[in-house]
Amino acid sequence: MNEVIKCIKERRSIRKYLKKQIEEDKLNEILEASIYAPNAGGRQSALIVVSQDEKVNEILGKINRGSFYESVPKNAKLGVSKEQPSIADDINIKSAFYGAPTVITLFAPNNYLYTDGDCAVVAQNIMIAAHSLGIGSCMVGRADKTFEGEYGKDILKKWRVEEGYAPTYHIALGYYDCELPKGKERKEGRIKRVY
Repeated sequence: MNEVIKCIKERRSIRKYLKKQIEEDKLNEILEASIYAPNAGGRQSALIVVSQDEKVNEILGKINRGSFYESVPKNAKLGVSKEQPSIADDINIKSAFYGAPTVITLFAPNNYLYTDGDCAVVAQNIMIAAHSLGIGSCMVGRADKTFEGEYGKDILKKWRVEEGYAPTYHIALGYYDCELPKGKERKEGRIKRVY
């Protein structure tokens, strides 16, 4: 099997991380791969912010987790993974970043039609590149909610994120403190070929 396709098929969301920080050369490889993601109109407008500040990541992860519980209906049936419980599975998990030593936040221009798509493919490149280097990742939504409060707004200023950019996704990155989880069976009938 082609190595790229193998990497895509084997990559899993990781929610248990070692404290060990990612080496600079590996992080740079991941970031380099991120800027080669496809983008609408060749604009290359996604902004990629890397935080390795343990305290900031922990606080932002807790804020993000809180926004999850505010947005989920009380009777929702969740259940992401028994092997790798998420905040949807276990209310005792306090951070949506799961203790990852590196968190990347993706931003894109406000009111741009292709913001979400552009950032999603950047996230995919980050996660596939990370997996190819033996580094785990987990994509986390609700980035907009993470920065709504005063703390989040202060962090955006400290990070010098330009006005007019909206947060779209977070990607938790780090070496996994677990076995690589088994993948779920792929659902049948999701591909339709028309002639």
